[in-house]
Amino acid sequence: MESIRIPYKNDAFGNPLFAKIAWSKSSQGSKPLALVYHGGGVVVGSSGMIPQSQIKYLAEAGFAVVISNYRLAPQVTAKEAFSDCEEAYDWAVNSLPGIMEAEHGVKLENAKAVAYGHSSGGSIALHIASCRPVKAVTAFYPSLFNADTSTSAHKPTSLPPFGMFPDFHPTPEEWATISPADAQVSEAALALPGTIPAPRNKWQMHLVKNGQWLSTIQPDGDYAAIDPLTRVTGDWCPVMIVQGELDNIGGSSLEGAQRAEKAMKDAGVREVQLEVVQGETHMFDLPPTVGTSDLGPKWEAVRKGLDWLVSHV
Repeated sequence: MESIRIPYKNDAFGNPLFAKIAWSKSSQGSKPLALVYHGGGVVVGSSGMIPQSQIKYLAEAGFAVVISNYRLAPQVTAKEAFSDCEEAYDWAVNSLPGIMEAEHGVKLENAKAVAYGHSSGGSIALHIASCRPVKAVTAFYPSLFNADTSTSAHKPTSLPPFGMFPDFHPTPEEWATISPADAQVSEAALALPGTIPAPRNKWQMHLVKNGQWLSTIQPDGDYAAIDPLTRVTGDWCPVMIVQGELDNIGGSSLEGAQRAEKAMKDAGVREVQLEVVQGETHMFDLPPTVGTSDLGPKWEAVRKGLDWLVSHV
């Protein structure tokens, strides 16, 4: 599998925002685009979060996989981060084909684009479906119905994992790493088990625990801007949601996925499918063993989500 890293735009500080592009030389012919959006609640994350097993699967199926970073809160709002992802789509469809053919001899089928993402990245993939032409979307455990302030995403939680962490009030020095005055953050690692979380990770945990996540990343209260289900119509492309049965992260739950499935079907979306992963919670697919040494039910659910995209181009 081949991969490169290319800037697709500059942030307000003049620094590049990067997209990772991966493809397989073994697949013949021109390649449709798989546009991928990482999770992290618009507070942490980067293209490095997307499992290699998933990238390889789509690349070997003939796709050029495009994973774009985007600006992270609190320096920008979630609405602005979603806008970055729209620009990443536009760049991938309009500019990337020329770059790939001229520099790598790879032809892209820009009229055949699909989108998928994890958690908040799944929400972004659905957002792209609401405003750009894509052939299909797979959303892994997305945050849903953000505009509905009665949902768990707007409420404090005592449930693990977030409910188990102590409150965190950053010092001025810690806040300077979360929201630096001289640089835009567009890549921030997830907290790894067994390590001391960085200030940004502790802050994110505090926000979710105290029901302040959405009000912080979208401080003007325009939650509809980051809730694509407020814009669902019968013109939407086919959508699959892959949801862990036991997910209890704010905004992501089996109940929310079932509600979204009904809302899309009621709106006339021609193909909607919900794949429930029994006994699994949030981010079940992210461990590097899933799709490599672990080819059990978790990988089978992932494969179904990826095959959904393959079958619609």
